[in-house]
Amino acid sequence: MTTSKKHGKLHFVESQLMDNPNSPRLNNWHFRLIKQREKMFLFNKRYWGKLARKSWLVDGDRNSRFFHQSAVHRKQRCSIVRLKDDVGVWLEQLPLIQQKFIDDFSSRFASERHSRIVSLNNLACHTVTAQDNLDLIRPVTENEIHTALFGMDPYKAPGPDGFGASFFQDHWPYIKDQLCSAIQDFFNSGRMLKEINHTFIALLPKVDNPETTAQFRPISLCNTLYKIIAKILVNRMRPILQCLIHPCQSAFVPDRAIHDNILIAHEIMTKFRHYKGKSGYVALKIDMEKAYDRIE
Repeated sequence: MTTSKKHGKLHFVESQLMDNPNSPRLNNWHFRLIKQREKMFLFNKRYWGKLARKSWLVDGDRNSRFFHQSAVHRKQRCSIVRLKDDVGVWLEQLPLIQQKFIDDFSSRFASERHSRIVSLNNLACHTVTAQDNLDLIRPVTENEIHTALFGMDPYKAPGPDGFGASFFQDHWPYIKDQLCSAIQDFFNSGRMLKEINHTFIALLPKVDNPETTAQFRPISLCNTLYKIIAKILVNRMRPILQCLIHPCQSAFVPDRAIHDNILIAHEIMTKFRHYKGKSGYVALKIDMEKAYDRIE
């Protein structure tokens, strides 16, 4: 008998015991199924123990000592116990480390310019047609919300509400009316509850042993309702992105590959090395941190 069938029988007997807990036949049956399950676990432990990664395969999904040791080790590995400041001095007190992150990221993601706003309408070409504009501002339908929700990875990390996409996908028949009403209300009124816009900020290390705040990349863990709204906007804008974004922008656009720019850069540098003549060329190396990790 397979493990899944044994689990199915065990669940059936346990449900029967809830209604008739004093039945000798059910209690005896339940005892024998528990013994059979333990024998199956022992067989799996001996069988999978002969393979690679045996510890995780055997004890990684059980309430075992190995699992708790792995969880503690992961927590310690993900903790930031000390950090260098701007002059290279180690900060080991938690309040100082927290304040250092707040100060550095606040300055990194804030603008230092205070110039007046200048209208550039006369310089921009109108590439969005009237029909495209109607498609962008049309009312949001239930089918559109369903497509956006089920196009999301169900196992992505949830936001502050604790409900991932899998919860909304599994319980769609029961919550679709309230969910669609909330999303459609946002598109009609332009207002969103501040709790929906709350996020968790996680710090991903860029190197194995980060020492400064610049070696961490912050990402936002948003609520699923916020993600659905954002995905609806993305799905609407995707058909017209080719007309809005210049062909030289090759990354993050469908049917374009960033490798094209890498090949062009290699060809240009090869041309520089083999060029002969009195006149020369100049190449600029861009600071990638300022290009992707800063406002300016």
